[in-house]
Amino acid sequence: MTDQNATELHVRIGQVKIGRPGQTLTAILGSCVGIGFFLKSRDIYGLAHCLLSKSTGALRDDGSGRHVDQAIASLLSLMEVQEDERRQLRVVLAGGANMSMPLDTPPEQLVGTINAKFARKTLRSAKLRLLDDDLGGTNGRRITIDCATGDYEILSIPRLEGAQT
Repeated sequence: MTDQNATELHVRIGQVKIGRPGQTLTAILGSCVGIGFFLKSRDIYGLAHCLLSKSTGALRDDGSGRHVDQAIASLLSLMEVQEDERRQLRVVLAGGANMSMPLDTPPEQLVGTINAKFARKTLRSAKLRLLDDDLGGTNGRRITIDCATGDYEILSIPRLEGAQT
């Protein structure tokens, strides 16, 4: 899928990174949500690795990706997305898995479910176009964005045998 000579930029928890042709953006996700931004008209792409859903303070464009709402503001700022470009912007979501699934906790109260639901809601509120999502379940995921082609891949990471659920 990706160019073997491309520079891989690994996006860790709480980070937001942008990429251009010759680079790939990638993140390994569990209950965290990955938010991929695609602005093909300018060959610029972004990926955020969000640990939690809603931030408690005022939104800033400081490059933070710890919270979903903050990450969206950071991606728009870092990519310098103009108001008239928002219709061209495409978004992909991945992650939001419930990795532990404790038997005494309803799934809708687990962080993965909360993150996934909030990410979809926040994108709708921001009037951003969701191209695809792969959210929920109990498996982790790896998202990779090829910044040369604009292609992306979301791979499921199977649970280990004997993993407690």
